Amino acid sequence: MKIHHFLCAAIAASIPSLVCAQSNSSQPDYTKFAVEPGAQLEVWSWVVGLDSVAKDFEKEFPNIKVKVDNIGGGPTEYQKLQTAIKAGSGAPDVAQIEYDFLPSFIVTDGLADLTPFGAEQAKSYFVGWTWGQVSPDGKIVYGIPQDIGPLALMYNKKTFDKYQIAVPKTWDEFAAQAEKLSKASQGKVKIVNFFADYAPWFIGLAWAADGKFFETSDDTWSQELNNPIAEKVLTYWNDLVKKGYATTYKGFTPELYNAFANGEIAASVEAAWGPGVMAASLKERTAGDWRVAPLPQWKAGEAKSGNWGGSAFVVTKQSKFPRAATLFNIWLNTHRSAVLNNWYNTGIFPASIQGLADPELHMPDKDPSKFCGGQNVVQVYADAAKGVNVDFAWSPWFAFVNDNYNKQMSEMVAGKFTPRQALDAWQADSLKNAKDQGFEVKSQ
Repeated sequence: MKIHHFLCAAIAASIPSLVCAQSNSSQPDYTKFAVEPGAQLEVWSWVVGLDSVAKDFEKEFPNIKVKVDNIGGGPTEYQKLQTAIKAGSGAPDVAQIEYDFLPSFIVTDGLADLTPFGAEQAKSYFVGWTWGQVSPDGKIVYGIPQDIGPLALMYNKKTFDKYQIAVPKTWDEFAAQAEKLSKASQGKVKIVNFFADYAPWFIGLAWAADGKFFETSDDTWSQELNNPIAEKVLTYWNDLVKKGYATTYKGFTPELYNAFANGEIAASVEAAWGPGVMAASLKERTAGDWRVAPLPQWKAGEAKSGNWGGSAFVVTKQSKFPRAATLFNIWLNTHRSAVLNNWYNTGIFPASIQGLADPELHMPDKDPSKFCGGQNVVQVYADAAKGVNVDFAWSPWFAFVNDNYNKQMSEMVAGKFTPRQALDAWQADSLKNAKDQGFEVKSQ
């Protein structure tokens, strides 16, 4: 997705590099992983600074050489990887793939099962639901989780205080405070932005409400983009837009960040990497004014969240060194020095349990905590990660689903579609695309 280049550049510019840290005992015993002699690994990834992290790996494992190629994020890498897999040659040993796009590679039969190489030994070191993302059937392990993006509410405390807006704990309270803010500011301040151009953002919100969009049984798929929960969530957000309580700026644009900076928008539903992007984009503008709170709930007292973003590192079947490649993937995402370097170099919010608990991520004088007035932002998101539903799947045709969302939401925002009509069109177009690609898929 186009978000990758922006994230890497923005966060890398705002967060200092980290000197290699000492490892601790809360990580796998890497000596238990047998590897092929003389292994030479080629790694495709968009993570900034991964080449320097790979050098640390080589120091610990001098018999394994690693070459990192940053060939671009999202579609740029995916197209080249799909081409290499279909050709039967030219694929790297290791590649980075987002969770939502992983099924589209699983169906190519080009990814190795990491179970024979000891991947299950690493399972307990990661946030529980992430393992379901890399092992959809619970048997074959297609990758090692790297990062996650649980959702929370980021809000401008200065603006909230000015208009006496309470931090909402439920979506009903959120709507009430949105109305209060609009009246108090005479319509000048909106409470939030609706992202009509990022399907994973909306899906994450439905995920937090226990919504499901795809399911599979053997070789048969089912899709229900217009499920009742999705309709409830979309209707809620469309209502905010229609009443003038929410803006509809395109995501990650100067216009959006100017609206945050000048006080036009008071809050935003953000993934765990969002505060870092906000800090990098706004810099000194409103720095220190922001805070993060748990995602509002549909039912008072619950603590559910959804996820937006995150990726895994896979091993291709073309690799001559799958054991060494598996070890690299596990080390990269569990070893303290690697996890911390990825955090400081690129703002990667780790899927590693120990990484989330590391004191280095909770420093009040460093962004994103510094940007949020010294608040322990990471802890809020670490807690949110515990509330993400494990039982959630993506589809092999998600690339089309992702793009088609923009078309249908633009029609809804323009008043041409109701939320139900937008979801029905999204469902119909995506279902046809899946069948045209040869998938056996039905409506749920």
